[in-house]
Amino acid sequence: MRLVVLVLIAVFIAGCAAPPAPTPTPLPPTATPSPVPSPTPLPTPTPLPTPTAAPAGSAIPAAIRQTANIDTYRMQLVLRGSGLVGGFNVGSATTELLGLDAQFAGADVSFTLRGFLAAFLGADVTRGLQAMTVGGVSYARGPLTFLGAPDDVWYRLAPEQSVIATPPAQVDTTLSAVGSAGADFSRFTAGATAERDGVRCQEYRGDREATTALFASLGAVGLPTQLPESAITDATAQVWVCEDGYLRQLTITFSGTATDPQGQAQPFSFALDVQLSEINGSIRITPPADFRELPAPGSGTPRP
Repeated sequence: MRLVVLVLIAVFIAGCAAPPAPTPTPLPPTATPSPVPSPTPLPTPTPLPTPTAAPAGSAIPAAIRQTANIDTYRMQLVLRGSGLVGGFNVGSATTELLGLDAQFAGADVSFTLRGFLAAFLGADVTRGLQAMTVGGVSYARGPLTFLGAPDDVWYRLAPEQSVIATPPAQVDTTLSAVGSAGADFSRFTAGATAERDGVRCQEYRGDREATTALFASLGAVGLPTQLPESAITDATAQVWVCEDGYLRQLTITFSGTATDPQGQAQPFSFALDVQLSEINGSIRITPPADFRELPAPGSGTPRP
């Protein structure tokens, strides 16, 4: 019996054993991949040379002469100051002394004037003085108490009053004065390039000495320039000359101390920024559709 059991165990173990592995079929030889040609590298493009800015001593005067002859453009002028400016103490906070937004189309002009000058003329401090001249006829928007124009409407000005509709600055007078003053721009240095009014422009920067000379030339157009040289502690100027030959922006900043009428030293600062755009553009100025005649002198009543 014991022998039979041993035989059965042997048979069972033999039945559970894995069958002998078949002889493997040899694999076909591995195909050698065709070589992929390496792409020929593209030549490195040669960078274009950076254009060299024209010397400031010739580029700026040329731009001033060219720009002084335009008659269709938009001008935005802002003069801000603090402390003792032009003999007046305007306070420690920076104040808008003059703001001008004007459009010129030949002999026609439309503008808004803000700041101290507009307030002096009796215009609303926030809205400013609005005036225009179209076809040789001048208009101003009330209320303007000094004209006897009490309402918020347009009034037609008499010929002797048309000076009110003349903006305080325009390129033919301002730039001609700067050009004829003989300011030395050779001390200005080329700076960054950027777009102004959609045109690529070159910046020229002036240091304290160059800016002081430029600022002195602006006295011909009525800006306060009587500042002793020793009072100026910092001054900079930026002139943007564009590739079409026109000047697009002029910025001048000053700071220092000045002596008041009592002989006391007072700090001051101011910044002038002038921007020109839409040069030789399609600017059209139309007169107001509804306007009134100004009151007859002494009547207090607008004429129909």
